[in-house]
Amino acid sequence: MKKVSIITISYNNAKGLLRTIESVVGQTYTDYEYIVIDGGSTDESREIINSFSDKITYWVSEPDNGVYNAMNKGIAVAKGEYLHFLNSGDSYASEDVLQKTFSREYIEPLLRGIQICDYGTHQIKWENLGNRQVTLYDMFVNTMLHQATFIRRDMFEKYGLYDETLKIVSDWKFFFLTILGGEHTAFLDLDVVIFEMEGISTNKTHGEYHLEERRQVIKELMPHNLLTDYERLRMLEQEAYIPKFIKSNRLIYCSFRVLYKLFKPIKIHLL
Repeated sequence: MKKVSIITISYNNAKGLLRTIESVVGQTYTDYEYIVIDGGSTDESREIINSFSDKITYWVSEPDNGVYNAMNKGIAVAKGEYLHFLNSGDSYASEDVLQKTFSREYIEPLLRGIQICDYGTHQIKWENLGNRQVTLYDMFVNTMLHQATFIRRDMFEKYGLYDETLKIVSDWKFFFLTILGGEHTAFLDLDVVIFEMEGISTNKTHGEYHLEERRQVIKELMPHNLLTDYERLRMLEQEAYIPKFIKSNRLIYCSFRVLYKLFKPIKIHLL
């Protein structure tokens, strides 16, 4: 068994796909298999894949039913102990990422590294919840970074594949299930991936749909008597971002809270 299965999904992104494949085959670590799932691209993607066919363990180019359907196709053929999703356009932060990651053994099924977010004009590092254990509260208000996390393959046997009825937050739902199930994580103090900030989950035009899917998942996974606590936690999180000048003025602050309660039922977000 290979130590890690690297899965790349792509659709009509030949330039990004080339960058990703070069990043994978350029790794100093070789105990991996490489899987490419292309959605039936009509650009030069197939030619690029063919040119690296001796480096790719398995690939297919055919229509799919979306991002998570493509990821599930990759999981179905993966044989590595850990899985890592490095999608077209993204790349490893250095040529020795895998070497540094798997130079030791882990008992944890989820390995969290650092993500470098590439905005084109600048880059910002996200620490993937940092050097501590991930809590259920973290999953309420945040998530583990999918592209900077290595997932032990048996987690998909235990918690199921990605929910293909969701278009944006299925990876968050999967991580939510693992933390709800009591799984432990390990923090890798290591830059793992350079992530292009142009995907569907980071597109601001999908913001409301993103929130709606999260609400749907919360209602599905959480017992009814905990939903009130979830709403309270979410409100506390939002209040943390209320400017100090509002909190310091009792009249303004009370007015703000009243407006929040009025607009909340019609899903107008003040924050």
